[in-house]
Amino acid sequence: VIATMRDLRKKEKLEEAAGPALGKTLSIQRLDVCSDSSVAECMESIPGGRVDVLGEWGGGWGATRGGRRGSLSPPHCATVNNAGVGHVGPVESISVEEMKRIFETNFFGVVRMIKAVLPDMKRRQSGHIVVISSVMGLQGIVFNDVYAASKFAVEGFCESLAVQLLQFNV
Repeated sequence: VIATMRDLRKKEKLEEAAGPALGKTLSIQRLDVCSDSSVAECMESIPGGRVDVLGEWGGGWGATRGGRRGSLSPPHCATVNNAGVGHVGPVESISVEEMKRIFETNFFGVVRMIKAVLPDMKRRQSGHIVVISSVMGLQGIVFNDVYAASKFAVEGFCESLAVQLLQFNV
């Protein structure tokens, strides 16, 4: 399992929760889903570069990889995304730049991670992508307009992608 976070200075609670799994079946790496180079570096650090399950649910990424002693075996290897940011308030209180930042993390971060693992999953004709978004991807909530819009984008993207990937057993 590879747990990732943008700022490794904040990993203490995760290390504490991991207990004896840390260093055996769990490692912690830096990943910024808003950076193509950070995603590429993280993917290159995975032994064999193989991710069998990519998962997302609002706040940071984590992964398991196949082929490592003590790790889960395929198809139970996973990457989990928790990267997410929000904004509460009336739409006129948020700048377009801030809206773009929210979409950069919440939507394009998901897209970057999926794009990073998809070529290998297609080649192998095997893999899973699990996206757990937010209820706000189905129904907007007052003063959460931009966050809801970013989650609606994730829902639409994944629904479209799911149909395309059936032929690849993904």
